[in-house]
Amino acid sequence: MEQLKNYFNKLVKLTDQEWADFQACLIKETHAKKAYLLEEGQKCDFIAFIEAGTFRFYHILDGEEIVTAFFFPGDFVTNYRSFLTDNPSDHHIQALQDAIIYKIHKKDLHALYDRYQSIERLGRLIAENLYLTITKRLDSFQHTSPEERYQELINRNSKLLQEVPQYMVASYIGVKPETLSRIRARK
Repeated sequence: MEQLKNYFNKLVKLTDQEWADFQACLIKETHAKKAYLLEEGQKCDFIAFIEAGTFRFYHILDGEEIVTAFFFPGDFVTNYRSFLTDNPSDHHIQALQDAIIYKIHKKDLHALYDRYQSIERLGRLIAENLYLTITKRLDSFQHTSPEERYQELINRNSKLLQEVPQYMVASYIGVKPETLSRIRARK
């Protein structure tokens, strides 16, 4: 939980009372490898901070799993579209290894927003960072090669190759597993 507090303090300094009230709303959960944090069709009413473990965010198209994001320790994980709209999720969020998260439910977060301007500002800054992450990902598919997307992913988490099956990495960078094998052979 100290990791989360440090992350918040980089964005907005919370008072001891604000942090205590925020912390009181957090639910610590453990998830086993392959467990689902969210399944397609469920409404996402939470945002979670990952203390340990890795998650994938994916959907199924024509029977094929399409990985659109990986989340690592120190990241927030949610289906933010479902969270904002109260519509069912069109993605799954699955643990790729045993994981520990701290989850806050939407109703509790909104109550904190109403009570504390600093926490509302914190939420806005985190949402802005999420938006920038998503636009960077979209830009990468328009302006970079699969090799560059692969290198960017490895730069973000160099242990990824040991933790994530090759077909998931291939899906994430938008290629078939055979193409990823050729990319890796050239490195």
